[in-house]
Amino acid sequence: MRLVLAFAALFVLGLAGTGYVIVTAPEQAAGTQTLELTRTDAPDNATVRDFENLSDSDRRLVSSAVEANGSTRIEPGQRPNPSYVHYDGSVYRLRVVVGDPEAGAAIAHLVAVGVGGLSAVVGALGLVGLLFQAWQRDRRRA
Repeated sequence: MRLVLAFAALFVLGLAGTGYVIVTAPEQAAGTQTLELTRTDAPDNATVRDFENLSDSDRRLVSSAVEANGSTRIEPGQRPNPSYVHYDGSVYRLRVVVGDPEAGAAIAHLVAVGVGGLSAVVGALGLVGLLFQAWQRDRRRA
């Protein structure tokens, strides 16, 4: 009976932990975001927009990121439209990073989902194995 409870607890805790991480993922995505600019050569098939042709808000974002050595914090609704921008004689790739990359939040979420999912699978397989053994015992008795 203790083994059944252990597998059931493993299953439930694994599901609960994985569910929590999945449910809170949008909340994490709505949190800290960083616009990163990287000086690069654009791929041949990429559309490169001139800085002057950007919207006012996109121009402000690109300017502040360039002045801050390539990155600036932005609000979730501030994502710029272009992927590549021609600014001051150089082409920059624009990339939005969700979460704090230095805090490792994305890796922690992946690990939590993996461990929680694995726990749930082990718990479920343990319960199925125990049920199968009980069924075989009852079948032999009959």
